[in-house]
Amino acid sequence: MEEENLGEELYNLLAELLNRKINRTVQDSLRGEYGVLRYLVYVEDKVSAGSLTEQLRVVPGRMTDILNSLEGKGLIKRCRDERDKRKVHVCITEAGREEAEEKRAFIRREYKGMFELLGQKDTEELIRLLKIVLAYPGNEG
Repeated sequence: MEEENLGEELYNLLAELLNRKINRTVQDSLRGEYGVLRYLVYVEDKVSAGSLTEQLRVVPGRMTDILNSLEGKGLIKRCRDERDKRKVHVCITEAGREEAEEKRAFIRREYKGMFELLGQKDTEELIRLLKIVLAYPGNEG
């Protein structure tokens, strides 16, 4: 197959993959409420809203909406910095941790069938190849 056709086929396959319902759900959640919960549980708790905005690559207004929603649900709280009372950090609550774990388990269940179809070796190969693709210059997001 010609290089030009390979690029087009790869584009079409990636578009089809990304547009599947489960992948849209995951993609939306990673930059939404679950993205915030996931970051606070698995990366760093007690961070500024600005840091979350940068890390999740959303606009500040969107982050404000997400944080207000999560706070209203009791999944996060805003905490004043003990050393500098002008600073406010976003902190996960126990309910937020539980919600993040439930969502993580949901994602695992949704992808389990694909992993069973591919098998261990091919799943590891797919992950290896995706890491290479993500490292390609221009794929920073």
